[in-house]
Amino acid sequence: MLCTCALMCAIWVAEQMHGAEAPIDAGRHLIVAVTGRSLDENGRALLSDLQPGGVVLLGENIKNKEQTRKLVRDIKKAVSGHIGVADLPLIYIDQEGGRINRLLLDDAPSATALGREGDVRRTHRVAALYGREAVARGIGVVLAPVLDLYQTGKNGVIGDRAFGENPEVVWRMGKAFAEGIVEGGALPVAKHFPGHGGTVEDSHTRLAHLNLSGDPLEKVLAPFRQAVADDIPAVMVGHIACGALDPEHPELPATLSEAMVNGLLRDTWGYRGVVITDDLNMKAIQSDTASAAVTALRAGCDAIMVCNSDGGQLRRIRDTIAAEARTDPSLRDKLATSLERLEHFRQRLAEISVQTAVPCEATQPSHQPAPTTGRHVVQHGETLSKIATQYGVSVKEIQELNGLHGDAIRTGQILRISE
Repeated sequence: MLCTCALMCAIWVAEQMHGAEAPIDAGRHLIVAVTGRSLDENGRALLSDLQPGGVVLLGENIKNKEQTRKLVRDIKKAVSGHIGVADLPLIYIDQEGGRINRLLLDDAPSATALGREGDVRRTHRVAALYGREAVARGIGVVLAPVLDLYQTGKNGVIGDRAFGENPEVVWRMGKAFAEGIVEGGALPVAKHFPGHGGTVEDSHTRLAHLNLSGDPLEKVLAPFRQAVADDIPAVMVGHIACGALDPEHPELPATLSEAMVNGLLRDTWGYRGVVITDDLNMKAIQSDTASAAVTALRAGCDAIMVCNSDGGQLRRIRDTIAAEARTDPSLRDKLATSLERLEHFRQRLAEISVQTAVPCEATQPSHQPAPTTGRHVVQHGETLSKIATQYGVSVKEIQELNGLHGDAIRTGQILRISE
């Protein structure tokens, strides 16, 4: 799944920043929610102020395809002014199938149904449909596949959201699902590491415990280990405590555990992708949400999901992250590294959206010419005028080709250039 071009772009951006103190862009680490099916003035003002890296759409936000397109456009305009699928903020959605069918699609079988069929090609086709339908609404990230194992009689929180109880089946189907999402033009997120397969609690209401060790624990971890080996673009960590994985903090959920994120995921397994927390508003997180967000970032998470549109809470989380980073050089360094990973993630989406060329009214202005093969990665300090002169084209041509409505561009942004 690795996108070589996007990786090279990310490395280039990192090299440009090397040796300079990176700015603290706390909002970029947030994935937030909005209220209702349309964006009012208060919602626009909040998003403009927060500048979040992502917005997650919930069931209450979606009525139909056209309404969702408009909501996505308004969200993106409020933050960056750009409406491409890979423009900030990235839009996230839970689209697993079965009872988690946020896109309201007619053909959306549950993971368990797909697992029982055992047909990887069918799973791939279903997920590709999810990816296409997401992108057609301006949504670039699908919060799936679920890699938790199914446990009969124990695990009500996952249930038919799991592909099965055999880790080999779960990963075979999960891989087909993830690759289908990519074929559809979106990016997948594997969840919920380290796995609900051995838990009995629902982390929506209380902390879940994975009280396993040895081979039983390895069985639960196996699909995630394989996902990391296959370069899954992102992993969501769950509110799941595991004493065997973090013996010093047996009651600490994975979302806040440095032993599980930096230790197991990154150092032991060598994961280089994005790590996203599950919703920090869940009751499994009993500490202050702003403090928990900082702890999660210190643990190695890159993006903090807060399914809330409360402006006071969200601003406090952002401000707490920024304040802690200003006084803690180690946290500031971690945030700089996280920003590089988040930008690489966004660039992977940009590359996929160019390759798949999915038509989308939410992302393609009607006057925009067809994409060309020429691309330019925006460098620090560059302007549209400077780039236009470099390639011998007009500023207007670049604007029209990229759906820009002004002169604002950002470092690392990929621009299409007419040949």
